Amino acid sequence: MADGSMSSKFMKSAFVGWTMTAGTYYPPDFDASKLMPVKALKPKGQQMMNIRMMFPFTMVCDTCKEYNYTGTKFTAKTEMIKGESYLGLKVYRFYGRCRHCWSEFTFKTDPKNSDYTMESGGKRTYEAWKDADAVESQLKQEKEQEAAQDQMKALEQKAVDVQSEMQRLEDLDAIRTLNKRLGNRDQSIQEALDYLFQQEGQKEAQQEKLPQVDMDELKSFQEAQEERKRKLLDDEIEAGTAASAASSTAASGSPDSEAASSSPAAGSAILSAVAERVSAQANKAKPKFTVKVKRKAPDGESGAEAPAEKRACSDASSGQKPAESKSSVEAGAK
Repeated sequence: MADGSMSSKFMKSAFVGWTMTAGTYYPPDFDASKLMPVKALKPKGQQMMNIRMMFPFTMVCDTCKEYNYTGTKFTAKTEMIKGESYLGLKVYRFYGRCRHCWSEFTFKTDPKNSDYTMESGGKRTYEAWKDADAVESQLKQEKEQEAAQDQMKALEQKAVDVQSEMQRLEDLDAIRTLNKRLGNRDQSIQEALDYLFQQEGQKEAQQEKLPQVDMDELKSFQEAQEERKRKLLDDEIEAGTAASAASSTAASGSPDSEAASSSPAAGSAILSAVAERVSAQANKAKPKFTVKVKRKAPDGESGAEAPAEKRACSDASSGQKPAESKSSVEAGAK
């Protein structure tokens, strides 16, 4: 190295040594056999476990008299109590500190009552539900003792229990049925719509199967029914109008000759108008089908006149009104 300068290789090795070997000085009298293993440095025996939990109840600190409410988070040390258990369930003790004065308190689990028991450092506040549960459990024990002593009461209680169990089963069945019905609601609606569409399609198919002649006759029959209903309604209206006019004329009762002569003229005019309307409607109504009666004419009468029934049918088909009906209408008008 000229002029005291250092090569890049030396600087690189020096940098690695400075960064990787810092704090690893070994004295001349170093003896590796005297070092203790890491396992020996760990404390022996049962160790506490630090956990983050919430207050399971509201407590009052004995030192500062402040409240630590239910649900407040704190860090606790947990240990298992040796020689204390309930039905194979282990009991644990928790160590914590007050949030206000940092004084220590302890409580443990109570698996028998599914609760916690305060041990030291504070007091639990009054909880009404605990008294209610205690009273309920006491009453249950008293009933069990009475049932064990009295056989009749035990039999009655058994009958009541069976009845209540049947009622619960019925309620459960009803709930299941309702849930099933609500679950299949969309499917039921779709099936109903499909059924309606299928019925409509079958009806249209049946109508298409009919011949065109039958379809025409059916349509003409429906039109004739509608025309008949309309005609009956018009006749009822006209009859009501004529009756009201006659009642008004009778109520007036004037002895004048002009009024007496005008009332028959008005009645004849109304009747003639009714006859004209009936004839017009009869001309409009066409027959829906014609009945042709073929009769074998006797020998020598081929050019004889057609029977009266055939003449009536032909007149009806041509739209001409028979002369007898017209003469009857004129006679009624007179």
